[in-house]
Amino acid sequence: MTWGLEFGANPWLAALAAVCAAAGAAHLWLGRSAEPLILVLRGAASASLVLAMLSPSLSVSEPVVVKPRLVVLVDSGHSMQAPSGERMTRLAAAVSWLSKSRKAVEKRSETAVFALSDRARQLPGMGSVGGLAPSDAGFHATDAFLDAADALGRKGDRAWLLTDGNAVQSDGLETALARLGAPVDVLGVGPARRGRGAAFLDLKTPDFVFLHGRFPIEAQVEASGLAGERVRLALLKEEAWRKDARSPEGAGGSSWKPVESRRFAVASDYEVLSASFTATAESLGRERYRLVASPEASGKGRSSPKAQAVLRSPEGASSKPLAAREVGVEVIRQKYRVMYLSGRPSYGYASLREFMKADPNHELVSFVILRNPESYSFVPDNELSLIPFPAEEIFVRNLSQFDLFILENFSYRRFNLPAAYLNGLKGFVAAGGALLVIGGEQAFGTGGYKGTPLEELLPVTLASSSEDYVRAKFSPRPASVSHPLLGIYESQAASLAAWQGLPPLFGYAKFGSVKEGVSVLLEHPNEKTQTGQGLPVMALKSYGRGKVLVISTDSTWRWRLGAASDWKLSSFYGRFWTRVVQYLTGSLDLSKVKFAPVPDRIAPREPAVFTLRVFDENFRPALAAGLDLSVVWTGPDGRSAGVWAREGEPGAFSVELTGLKEGVHRLRASVRLNGKPWGEDQVRFAWQPAGAEPPMDRAFLERVAKAGGGRFVPLKAASAEELLGSLPPVRRDSRVSRRYFPWTSPYWLGLSLGLFFAEWALRRSRGYR
Repeated sequence: MTWGLEFGANPWLAALAAVCAAAGAAHLWLGRSAEPLILVLRGAASASLVLAMLSPSLSVSEPVVVKPRLVVLVDSGHSMQAPSGERMTRLAAAVSWLSKSRKAVEKRSETAVFALSDRARQLPGMGSVGGLAPSDAGFHATDAFLDAADALGRKGDRAWLLTDGNAVQSDGLETALARLGAPVDVLGVGPARRGRGAAFLDLKTPDFVFLHGRFPIEAQVEASGLAGERVRLALLKEEAWRKDARSPEGAGGSSWKPVESRRFAVASDYEVLSASFTATAESLGRERYRLVASPEASGKGRSSPKAQAVLRSPEGASSKPLAAREVGVEVIRQKYRVMYLSGRPSYGYASLREFMKADPNHELVSFVILRNPESYSFVPDNELSLIPFPAEEIFVRNLSQFDLFILENFSYRRFNLPAAYLNGLKGFVAAGGALLVIGGEQAFGTGGYKGTPLEELLPVTLASSSEDYVRAKFSPRPASVSHPLLGIYESQAASLAAWQGLPPLFGYAKFGSVKEGVSVLLEHPNEKTQTGQGLPVMALKSYGRGKVLVISTDSTWRWRLGAASDWKLSSFYGRFWTRVVQYLTGSLDLSKVKFAPVPDRIAPREPAVFTLRVFDENFRPALAAGLDLSVVWTGPDGRSAGVWAREGEPGAFSVELTGLKEGVHRLRASVRLNGKPWGEDQVRFAWQPAGAEPPMDRAFLERVAKAGGGRFVPLKAASAEELLGSLPPVRRDSRVSRRYFPWTSPYWLGLSLGLFFAEWALRRSRGYR
C-alpha cells in the first residue's frame, strides 16, 4: 500500500493560492514583533486557506495486474446459420471454440465481446456468447465495425473476428477497421470448398422496352465445384402454343424458344460467369424469358445430351439443370397510334387534331367527313379531289394497328355501314384497345346507334328518342377529382378549383340510363337520365381487356379558348386530353410506379434487394419531395409488414428483405404525390434456401486480415494459446484504490475560520490592532 498527495487545482486557482501564500508570508514578516503564539495562529490560518485553494487529496495505491484488452467480434449474420461441416451451424462452431478457449482467454486478457450483423451489439462477456442466435439480417461488415468502434470506448490491444466472410460488402472497410484501433486476427468459420452447382447472383433487364425494339439481358452466374468443366448459359423465350389443324384437340400452353447462348470454360473451384444477351420485344404486355445454366460435355465443345434437352423440352430446361431463372419484361409502345374519325369539320375536331399532332408521342391518322352521301355534286365522284370514305380500311383491315379509336359526332345511319364494322370495334376493345366516343348533333341516338353493337360497348344506354341532342350551355360537375382522369393538377383542391373555373360547354346528349359498374366522371348540373339518374357528360367503362370512354359533347375546345381570359387555365386543355389518351391506352398506370422486373425465383442469399421506380407526369424520374411511398411485404404465411424503401437515385428506391421463408412472397407499393394517389404496383416471387450454402469466403477474410494488420487462420486450425501470444504481456502496476479530500471539506474551512478568529481574539486581548 502506498500513500500519495495530489493537487487538483486548475492553473488559475493555483496562481491565486500562490499570491495568497506570498501575501501571508509578507504579513508575517511585517508583524514579526508580535507574540510567537499570535504569529503561529496567523501562519496556520493562512496555510490552511492556501492549502484548501490547491484542492489537495490523499490517495492510497495498491499493486494490480494489468491484462491487455482483447476485442472479440462474432459474426451472427444470416449466413452463420449454415452448416459448418461439423454437424453444427457455423455460429455454433464459433461459439463452441470460444467456450473451450474461455478460461485461457480470461486468464490472459480483459475482453470486450460484440455480436455483429447489420450492426454491432455488445455482450456482457465471454460467458454470454452461448446464447447467440443467427440474425435475420446479413453481416454488413463496414457498418458493424464502425458500430463496435463507437461502443468500444477504450481501444483494445488486439481483436479477433470469427466469421465465414459472407458479408454484405461496401466501401470504407479499411477505414472502419482502422477505427477499431487494434490489429485484427480473422478466424474463418465454415467449409473451405463449395458443393458442385450454380446459382444466379444477378439478373438485369430494362424497366420497360418498346415494341419491336432490341434490349439487353445481363446475368451473373456463380459456378462452384465445376473446375475443368464447360458450362452453357442459354436465354430462352416463352411462346404460346397455337391451336390449329396440326395441334391435337385441346392442345395449348407454352414452349420455350432459344434466343442466344454463351459457353464458358470454368478454370477454378469458384467463378462468377457474366453474360449479356440481346432479345427483341415482339408483343405488347409482359414477355417472359428463362435463363438456364447447364453442363456440357468436356473436350469437343458440343453440348451433352442433357444440355441439348434444355432447348428441346417444353419447359426449357433438362431434368437437372445447374440453375434456371425466369424473368418478365414489360413491353410498351413507343408512340400511341390513334385513329380519329370525325363526322364533320368542327372547332372541336380542329382543336383536338392540332393538339394530338403536336405531341411527338402520338402517331395520328385522322379522317373527317367533308361530303355526306346525300350531298349533291355537279361532277362525277371520280373527278372530285376528296377521297371516298375508307370504311373497310378503318373498321376492318387496319383497326388492330391502333391503340385508341376516336369516334366523334359520326352518323352510323347516314353511311348505312354493316353491323360487322361495329362488331369489329367490339373485338378491338375486348382485345385491349381503347374507344373514345365524342358526342355531337350526329352521335348516339341521332346517329342511329340505338340497338347496335356499339350501344353494348357504351357505359350508357341510349335514349328512346332519336332526337337526343340538346343545344344549350352548361358547366359539367366533376363527380370526384380523386379519379386519375379528373385529378389534372398536383392537389385535389387545385384540380377542383380548375374544374369550377372553366368556361361553360355547349350541347350535350341525353341518355336512357347508366349501366351497372360504370364510373361517371362528369355530370350535368341539372339534367337526369330517363331512369332518374344524374345525366353523365363523361362516363367510363371497361370491356374485356380494353376501356370505353363517352364524352357527350364536342365543345371541349371552349376550355382551350378559356385560357385566354384566365392564365391559370392555360394548361388545362392539354393536361386533360393527355390524361385521357394515357389512361385509355393504359400508360397512365403503367409507367408511374413500377417495380423493376425480378426473377421468379430469387437467388438464395440475403438481403434480397428489389428496385422500385417512380415517374412524374412527364415520365421522368420523380423527385422525393412530395412523395409518400408505402411498401408492404406479404410472406408465404399470409402475414404482412411494412418495409422501408431507400432512395438511391432520383425516382429509384431500393427495398431490402431479410428473414425470407421458403415459398411465394409479394411486395406491394403504393405512392401518393403531393397528397394525391399516384399509382401502385406489386411483384410476386418465390424464394427457397440454397441447396448448398456458400463456403467460407477466404478472399474476403484475407482482405480483412491484411487491412486490419492481423492474420487469417481457419477456425479448425486456430489455437487460442498461439493467438493469445500476440497480445502484449501482462504487467504489474499500481492502481488508486481510495482517495481522501480532507482539505476541501466544510470542516477544514471551519478550522481555517476558527484559526483566523482565534488569532484576532488573542491580538485584541493583548492590545494589538
